[in-house]
Formats: sequence, C-alpha cells, structure tokens
Amino acid sequence: MVSLNLNPNPPQTFHFFDPFNMEDQNKKVRKPYTITKSRENWTDQEHDKFLEALHLFDRDWKKIEAFVGSKTVIQIRSHAQKYFMKVQKNGTSEHVPPPRPKRKAAHPYPQKASKNGLCG
Repeated sequence: MVSLNLNPNPPQTFHFFDPFNMEDQNKKVRKPYTITKSRENWTDQEHDKFLEALHLFDRDWKKIEAFVGSKTVIQIRSHAQKYFMKVQKNGTSEHVPPPRPKRKAAHPYPQKASKNGLCG
C-alpha cells in the first residue's frame, strides 16, 4: 500500500497516542532554554548609582534605568529584588522604598447575594 503525504512541511516530532495517559495530548512542548548573552555582574560603580537612584526615584524603574545608564529595566528590577531580600535578611537599616499600592480592580467580581437577599 502506498501512502501519500500531502503536507509540504511534515512535523519534526511524532507523538503516539497513549490511551492510558490522557494528559499527554494536552501538554505543550517547551522550547529549549538558550542563554542569549553572558551574565554580567554589577560593578561597584553601577551598584552605587543604583542605590543613589533608589533614594532619588524610589521604585520608578525607568528613571533608575536612565540614571544608571548601563542596565535595562528588567536587570534593575531583578537586582532590586535581590537587594531588598538581602537587606531584609541582614536586618540592616538600608533604604527600601515601599511597594507600589495595589490597584483596585476596574470591574470586581460580583458579590454573592447573602442568604436573606440583601447584599452587603
């Protein structure tokens, strides 16, 4: 018997149906993890600029990015997170700006009616 493959781009991986494992067909395949660039440590000068900017701008990451100059917002937030944990762990009196207040939901979930029919 001859089978025709009409698909010009055949799949690269084959998945066999396992009737005993129904989760298998719903799992997504993750892309392999690749490091795009080498990890860069913060220099003492960059860290000092970060601390100064933290005092000046609190958690305004874009302003801190502009002040430090050599790191992205993502790198700065990651550095800040590690720095805050270190300060908390050591119990030192370093400046840690308060977290931003949480936003209220624009459309909160409807509240369930109470048993006596009144909301509140």
